[in-house]
Amino acid sequence: MTDPIGTGSEGWPTATELAGHIASGEASSREIVEGYLARIAAINPALNAFCHVAPEEAREAADAADVRVRQGGRLPPFLGVPIAIKDLHPVRGWPLCSASNGVGHDVMKSDAPAVRALREAGFVFLGATTSPEFGTVSVTESARHGATRNPWSLEHSPGGSSGGSAAAVAAGLLPVGHASDGAGSIREPASYCGLVGMKPSRGLVPSDAHYMEGFATEGVLTRTVLDTAAILDIFAVAPRPTWYAPPRPDMPFRQRAERDPGRLRVGLNLQPAFPAHVHPAAVALARRAADLLADLGHEVVEQDVPGLDPEWFTARFDILYATGSADCAVVDESAVEPLNRTLRQAARETDALTYVTAVLDLQLRSAEMYQAWDAVDVLLTPTNPVLAPRVGSLWEGQDADPWLPLRRAEETASLTVLANMLGLPAISIPLVEQPGRLPLGIQLIGGRWQDGTVLALAGQLERAHPWRHRKPTGLPL
Repeated sequence: MTDPIGTGSEGWPTATELAGHIASGEASSREIVEGYLARIAAINPALNAFCHVAPEEAREAADAADVRVRQGGRLPPFLGVPIAIKDLHPVRGWPLCSASNGVGHDVMKSDAPAVRALREAGFVFLGATTSPEFGTVSVTESARHGATRNPWSLEHSPGGSSGGSAAAVAAGLLPVGHASDGAGSIREPASYCGLVGMKPSRGLVPSDAHYMEGFATEGVLTRTVLDTAAILDIFAVAPRPTWYAPPRPDMPFRQRAERDPGRLRVGLNLQPAFPAHVHPAAVALARRAADLLADLGHEVVEQDVPGLDPEWFTARFDILYATGSADCAVVDESAVEPLNRTLRQAARETDALTYVTAVLDLQLRSAEMYQAWDAVDVLLTPTNPVLAPRVGSLWEGQDADPWLPLRRAEETASLTVLANMLGLPAISIPLVEQPGRLPLGIQLIGGRWQDGTVLALAGQLERAHPWRHRKPTGLPL
């Protein structure tokens, strides 16, 4: 191949395509890695998607992958394919910054479980992608690393907290990026950057613990449903140290993504979980998606979620969310950003009974909310109720009210966080193109353990209305 990462009529190559080229000997991992490192050097200064690049380590891993291909035998599914890891998750031998000036930036002795699964699948780690401090908000901006910008418009945010990975994949600096999601942090940047981003079912991706009572999980950002499904297959069979594990899927997720799901009952829902106004453009996009689903033969109905009360939910969510960074090894509290100092103080002032009561309240109300999926197979929403924010706008007014950035982040997450609370699979896809506007995704939320159904429906939509050929317009690529 003359240019293994060059864009063609279908857009940049996917992770599964690159894996095939490497395994067949059509391209080497080394030349693919060199191509991406060159793109990172040329384009990352405008985006600030990477906070750490490890070129020599990546080259060594690529050379080792090429030797393994020449030796023959059974190969890992993504041998030699580049990826980057979000800078909130430990990578062996790398400092963990969590985008904070207040932590010690210690070098990690081992990989996080999901990171280990990616390494064992053969991926080559190019570096770490930016996040906001401790992943708290829905933009990717921090005092330590500055602002990450959306390749569709450099004046706008790619979203957060996985915005570094999203910007990198959207701009062709990576075929796939590692990400994580505690209230929508995979799906929100996928929506704003025109990508595919899935939050898998609770417990499906290996983790050291069920963070935020199982609200948080890891995953990837990709350009196709097939890539997302194939990497979910890796996570689904990886060892997990947690107390319980989800049921094994009845067939590989990649196969499910390649098969039409049959006729489904899809519920259109526009209820925010936090107090928020759904922008008319988001409403119109969701209704257009409903029409496309109906054209494919699915039954689309209006469907509310019983028991969903934004004021009630916010009061309890804030108690739980404030603890998210409470255990971070901060060495200089004064260097932590104002919002996170406020949240850490709130966590320290929360007694155990208040915390446990909030968690139990959320669990009991969840039992009522699950009933929505008794009536439908999949819930359809816009991914974001608001359009992509301008860089810096989230922080305006925080001197007077340090909670204000969180309130704005909650508005952005008001349609995604429900799947985190309920532990349900949810995917954002760039189904409806918006000429002249930044991307905005639509979200599909499946019932309990129905990751395969979600992927099958998303895959069917992708085949009917392809999107991978679209390229960002905010900078020369």
